Amino acid sequence: MAPDLSVPAAIARLFEEAAEWRLLGLLFEYPTEAWRRRLEALSPDLPSESLRGLAAAALAQASSGLHVALFGPGGAVRAREVSYRSGVQPGYLMAELAAYYEAFGYQPALDEPGDHMAVTLGFVSYLKLKQAYALAAGATEHARIAEEAAADFLHDHLGAYAGPVAAALEDSGPAYLAQAARIIHSRAGDPPGGARMSGSHWPAEADSGEITCGSPAAGDGLIQFHP
Repeated sequence: MAPDLSVPAAIARLFEEAAEWRLLGLLFEYPTEAWRRRLEALSPDLPSESLRGLAAAALAQASSGLHVALFGPGGAVRAREVSYRSGVQPGYLMAELAAYYEAFGYQPALDEPGDHMAVTLGFVSYLKLKQAYALAAGATEHARIAEEAAADFLHDHLGAYAGPVAAALEDSGPAYLAQAARIIHSRAGDPPGGARMSGSHWPAEADSGEITCGSPAAGDGLIQFHP
């Protein structure tokens, strides 16, 4: 009898979530030929026709000029968390984000600051992969840590600016980016009202060498659903 090589439903769903978050992050990246190849490779693994439609629209409409007009200096949309954190010192915010990334071995390869939406969305995707691989390895505690970190990060960081970015893109962005921003806002929620939890609280076990997701960079090797 052939061995059962099917992926458990919970793990398969985490891979789908990782692909979804990876797509959302890509939509906020500067479009290059490498970006186009990554988006084309990811598209078949997206779990819904609507998400594949977002990918197709981005491939058809994204351009360097559009990206700069929206997200560049003086652009219509501010895609960095620091722009919406008037009560927090920028240095503290960047240190908190760096603590999150270091704790989980996330090394974004983008030429963007650590609080840029493309980077933070990539981190959520990465955490979903960490959780999936931990479950597959039977490391339930590692899976729990990754799951809680993703939920906290969404609430404490993406929740701080997902709404304003979505509102700005409704006014100024193409339909595919406006829809992507609405999805992010619906998942991250509204800005947190209380004190944020520092990423530095995550235990050293978060980045155990026994559980990996391949390259931790946010570039070509972050999510590879095809050989």
